[in-house]
Amino acid sequence: MLKAMLRDLLAHKGRMVMTLIAIALGVTATVGSWVVSDSIATTLTGRGTREDVGVSVQSPGKEPLLTPADRARLARTPGVRRAEGVLVGRAGLVGRGHKFVRTTTVLDRAGTNWSNAERFTVEAGRAPTGPGQVALHKADADTAGLAVGDTTQVLLSDGRSDTARVTALFTYHRLGPRATTDGNEASDAVPVVAYDTVTAAKLLGPRFHRIELIPTPGARPGAIKAAVQHQVSDGFHIETGRALARAAVRQSDSEAQDLRMTMLPFAAVALLVGMFVIANTFTLLVSRRTRQFALLRAVGARKGQVRAGIIIEAGVLGLAGGTLGTAGGVALGPSMIAVMRPEDDVALAISPVALLLGYGVAVLVTVLAAYRSARRAAAVPPVAALRTAETVPRATRWTRNVTGAGCVVTGLVMVAVTADPSGSNLARVVGLVGAVLGVAGVIVLAPWFAEVLLRPLMRLLGARSGPAVRLGLRNAAGDPRRTSGTATALTVGLALVCAFATLSASFSALIASTTRANVPVTTTVLQSAAGGESSLTPAEAERLRKLPGVTQVAGSRDVLVGLTYRGGRTERRISAIEPAGLKGPLTPHLTAGSPDLSRGVVISQNQADMLDLGMHDRITLHLDSGTSVTQTVVGIYDATELQASIFMDVSKAPPSLRKQITTLYASGPDPDAARENIRAAFHHRPDVSVGSRETLVQQGVEQQSLAFTLMYAMFGVAILIAVFGVVNTLVLSVMERTREIGVIRAVGATPLLVRRTIRVESIVISLFGALLGVAAGVPAGAVMQHAMFGQRLWDFSLPAGIIGLSLAGITLAAVLAAIWPARRAARTNMLAAIAGT
Repeated sequence: MLKAMLRDLLAHKGRMVMTLIAIALGVTATVGSWVVSDSIATTLTGRGTREDVGVSVQSPGKEPLLTPADRARLARTPGVRRAEGVLVGRAGLVGRGHKFVRTTTVLDRAGTNWSNAERFTVEAGRAPTGPGQVALHKADADTAGLAVGDTTQVLLSDGRSDTARVTALFTYHRLGPRATTDGNEASDAVPVVAYDTVTAAKLLGPRFHRIELIPTPGARPGAIKAAVQHQVSDGFHIETGRALARAAVRQSDSEAQDLRMTMLPFAAVALLVGMFVIANTFTLLVSRRTRQFALLRAVGARKGQVRAGIIIEAGVLGLAGGTLGTAGGVALGPSMIAVMRPEDDVALAISPVALLLGYGVAVLVTVLAAYRSARRAAAVPPVAALRTAETVPRATRWTRNVTGAGCVVTGLVMVAVTADPSGSNLARVVGLVGAVLGVAGVIVLAPWFAEVLLRPLMRLLGARSGPAVRLGLRNAAGDPRRTSGTATALTVGLALVCAFATLSASFSALIASTTRANVPVTTTVLQSAAGGESSLTPAEAERLRKLPGVTQVAGSRDVLVGLTYRGGRTERRISAIEPAGLKGPLTPHLTAGSPDLSRGVVISQNQADMLDLGMHDRITLHLDSGTSVTQTVVGIYDATELQASIFMDVSKAPPSLRKQITTLYASGPDPDAARENIRAAFHHRPDVSVGSRETLVQQGVEQQSLAFTLMYAMFGVAILIAVFGVVNTLVLSVMERTREIGVIRAVGATPLLVRRTIRVESIVISLFGALLGVAAGVPAGAVMQHAMFGQRLWDFSLPAGIIGLSLAGITLAAVLAAIWPARRAARTNMLAAIAGT
């Protein structure tokens, strides 16, 4: 029996090829994601940190505290051959056209002193030796368009600058974990510029950020560390080079794991869509082979044998499809790496886990997708199976419809009972679960929707349209299970796109409205042009205060800190600002209390709801390793997630935080005149960005839109897989309707009419799935924005542009998907089809 089933499968090569492609597409996305994460992880781990340092002594906090005297004293430690002092200071690179160069290193750690040890490798030129000479990090120099021999400007602290000739391009070898922020942890930032030590001390400051102790041969780093701990006061970071190297490896592994966790959910979505395509393919295959199964049952095959035969068949196809998908994922890896890490030299790495994952996923998904079809095929009695048309038992339809309706109703109830915007975190999670349950119910009810919507549409348009439209609608409406099974993959993809597009549009509207409510139109905004975690300095604030027409200046120092409250401990972004800043340059829209920071903190409504905080509650802010302040909630205001969630009095912050100004807000009696004076004063400072309230709105919208762009791209892959499902279904349908198509041709249908009929059928199926996805995705997005931003359910923004673009794209994809099946149908030999050969 098994031989007979496999022989039948091989005899219909078209069926087999379409099934293999359906399996391979879903596996390709999964394996490709794993290969990318493996490759980046291997590359990051392979960039070994330096091994020449025995012990590193780093200043506590952000301020360099170590002196040349400390270096000389530490150099006399037993077992130390040499002590190297590392200067770190503020440096911004200006490229061609006087354009400021944005780098991945924060400004305050972008400058350093040159060392002839293993810190640098000269890629071109020679090391700087005196004033007027500078070396540049090669990647940043390439971005700036600078080469050896060019003259560049370096922006320093306190508004100073230095003009120097580029003498070298270098690559840097870190000591320990990579510094991603200007933080307190033991880490090493990749410098952008490097001067000789004497020049660096004059330009960047005389104190060292850290001192590196190079051991004598045979000396034990542990013993050196113990000796150093007796010479240095508490608070300094004292680590062996080996410990820092291990920390760097852990950081690389963590980054790779984060990347994997970011990509795999999208791969899972693609795989889920592929599973719908595979399941629909097997449903079609089984439903069109009922006569064969009936004959096998009639000659003595048992139900278990039929079921086992289909599952074995699925396993064989899974292995073959897994081979194709795994090969496709490996081949796709370099292209994905080039898109995601264009600036890095990432070597392709293929682990056994990736290969096993591809095969495991292919076989498991294929068998699971085929199991239901196998049970249905085995359950049909031999006599009933001899019918030419497949029928779905009424009990099956009833069970499916009741299950789907139950999911939808339950989901709606869960969302409704958690609709209060001030609900707890648990309530928001319940609402999200309800949204997922509702979408699942819509998918289960897809056959019922197809029957309810398409058959009336067929009757409505049938008498008013041409034969191609009538025949196409009849084909789509005549088999609701096939139509819904094909459309479901599109429904899942479009539902995800619409849900996140609704979330994005709502977030954009929220950013714009709250920013305009909290920042007056008369306020001028100054920020670091370097972006990221880079900041301004007190020098810019002092210069701003002295400008004519400027009467109010406030500096916001935004930083992520630990927060202890009655419900536990968490981390939140706060803003340390002058109390007067909330009474002029900023005007937060208060929902309770007052903006008087001298009496306590002002917290955003969303954060207050999530942490279950109210007026007069007390919280403790852990500002750095040695500073914690306990404050009372004296005000609650509207804000978004991109803004600092808690305002506090800057006078209570440590000195290191006071110097890190994220944003400066300024205003005066004549706002336009004040803004022009500010622009003129900072015209020569490309590292300072001068804007307005609308600048903040635009930045916030662009920042969140960029985060969603990757999601749309990854969901687009799932939609492409779903479109292939349409092609697959149409091709299999054409194969199984050869006789019907031959009859239509025999009674006068032209090849053009047949092609148009298949095209209409493709468009109807695709638009049905797309519209069902929109209908499920937009409400899900509304629940998401309610849960994440604390807004009312009906305060969402409809992403009309993305919905329209998606529907137009799906329509075009449906037309393209129908080309091959339509050509195949139009070329049907009518005489052979009617004869049944």
